[in-house]
Amino acid sequence: MKKILTLALMAAATLSSTVSAQILWKVEKPGNAHVSYILGTHHLAPVAIIDSLENLPAAIKGADRMYGEIEMADIMSPESIAQMQQSLMAPADSTLDKVLTPDQLAQVKAAFDPFTGGQMPLEMLYPLKPAAISTQLAAMLASEVFPTLDPTAGIDNTMQTRAAEAGVPVDGFETMQFQLDMLYGRPIEKQAKGLVKMVGDIEGEKRNTLALSEAYIAHDIDALYRLMLDEEEDPEEFETLIYSRNDNWTKRMLEEMPEASLLVVVGAGHLPGERGLLQQLRDAGYNVTSAE
Repeated sequence: MKKILTLALMAAATLSSTVSAQILWKVEKPGNAHVSYILGTHHLAPVAIIDSLENLPAAIKGADRMYGEIEMADIMSPESIAQMQQSLMAPADSTLDKVLTPDQLAQVKAAFDPFTGGQMPLEMLYPLKPAAISTQLAAMLASEVFPTLDPTAGIDNTMQTRAAEAGVPVDGFETMQFQLDMLYGRPIEKQAKGLVKMVGDIEGEKRNTLALSEAYIAHDIDALYRLMLDEEEDPEEFETLIYSRNDNWTKRMLEEMPEASLLVVVGAGHLPGERGLLQQLRDAGYNVTSAE
């Protein structure tokens, strides 16, 4: 399976050289000397994918401020790590063995077995919220697509490090607690439903992970967005995870771009669509063009 996924990704990388890049965008407005850039990322992809972007170093150097979804340096403190661990833990009356049936628990174990060699006791997962287990499984699936990925050196973290080294102030649109509440603060029943769906069609999840990764490698954010919409089953959740955040981030950008050149580095799924960052900036009178 890993060999097939790797070959498919190599093919996608070859394809990317023949399409116009769509993950780095230039944002400017007539009469305003400040030029900003937006880079769409894949949170679980290797940094090598962005190293071919010739205009990226200049975008970093010319920025007055960089924004990520969160400020990555803040999440490594002992206090933040403890805060994160607490957010991942399920209430005592809602542990995994209490919210899933025996058959569903067996599906969870079967989904993890290929990655753990069948050696991980399922009971180890019982204290975790279902969304935390889903996130862990998604990272494992991504490792099938990017077998050499170093999770500690992803694109988002690396970009913030490079900006800081260039003397560019780094900030986050959101706090870590906001993201923890968004991802793991939903009702346990909804989290459990999402986990059951995921492990019930693990081969489909693998295909979707590969398709999303291929779209990103090809710099095709429109294809990536279509895949996200195809998977969307809960409009309320999509509003929370994507659209409302796009609205908030765009508002912040519009407040600051008249006086500063920004470098915005966020998940590529936030860029396309009628309520994506790119269209909202165009609607506000900015010219948004490919930076490659």
